[in-house]
Amino acid sequence: MVVIGILGIVLAMGVPPFVRLVQKDPLRQAVGDIEEGCNQARARAILQGVPTELVIRAADGQLTVAPVPDTQAGQTAAGAEATEPLADPAASSSTLFSARLHPDIAITLLYVNLKDCMKADESRVHFYPNGTSDEFTIVLQTDRGVRKISLECVTALPKVEVIR
Repeated sequence: MVVIGILGIVLAMGVPPFVRLVQKDPLRQAVGDIEEGCNQARARAILQGVPTELVIRAADGQLTVAPVPDTQAGQTAAGAEATEPLADPAASSSTLFSARLHPDIAITLLYVNLKDCMKADESRVHFYPNGTSDEFTIVLQTDRGVRKISLECVTALPKVEVIR
């Protein structure tokens, strides 16, 4: 019984670190989600020859990738906010990717085409069939660190920098 008791104590001490190891860090998850969204949008634009956009909703931290709506493609400047909000992109059947940032993640900087989009309800980053994209920079912050994600405009590939 003593041996079983000791094993129980050792096991109980080892469970919390193991659970933390299995759970993904919210900052790492957020960076991965944004990278995945950018890669999905880029691939869709290139492979299907259709302009695609990554939509970032500031209010709820929602990320979605969807084709650029025809009604908006000619009327809205690249990277600008929509004049009329579309139906919920997460509910749309044409949504290619959807993710939500963890509540602990703070977006401290959000630029699309060198325009500050921090106060916008949603920001749209366009990816084009020729493999290019809008200029895009976002800085994510938690108590565990700060990460900057930016797009190389010519190749539309995301680049992650560790700031802290």
